[in-house]
Amino acid sequence: MEEKKEVVSVSGVISKEIFKKFLGYHIQSLNKILLTVLLLGFFLYTWLILDLGWVFALITALILWGIIKLMLTIVMNFRSAKEYKSDKLMQNEVFLTISEDGIQQKRRKAEAFWEWDDILSIHEQKEMFLFYVSKNKAVLLPKSFMVNHEMNKLRKIIHNNALTQKVKLLEETV
Repeated sequence: MEEKKEVVSVSGVISKEIFKKFLGYHIQSLNKILLTVLLLGFFLYTWLILDLGWVFALITALILWGIIKLMLTIVMNFRSAKEYKSDKLMQNEVFLTISEDGIQQKRRKAEAFWEWDDILSIHEQKEMFLFYVSKNKAVLLPKSFMVNHEMNKLRKIIHNNALTQKVKLLEETV
């Protein structure tokens, strides 16, 4: 008797808000590292080189951190809105089928298929699953496209088939 394959099929339109969150997740680690190094360097420069005292250096670094964080948020909102608006294909309904064979994506007449060994990393975030197929490109699967039992089935498919060591799911599969 042939075993039934696990399959999750979903569809929907990626919203501007979901795309904005994706870009935020995508550059989050880079921002943390870059911001930490920059502010630590500024703190040490102000404290040791300018000899202005560690309390002043710390307060100045924290104020600078707030300003940079605000500027990054504004730039990210602008960049994500501009990128989303320019990508007409992304604004169409997407059909995703995730199975033991891989991930199939269809939009209008465009079709793509990634086998599990093509996936570099998989990240589950609060609002979506991200299947990275390159360093900067991911297949987005918003959780709003699925109901709870489909999410559990998806986690099981990922757990059984993902070849990468870079799988970060919020909940463990049974």
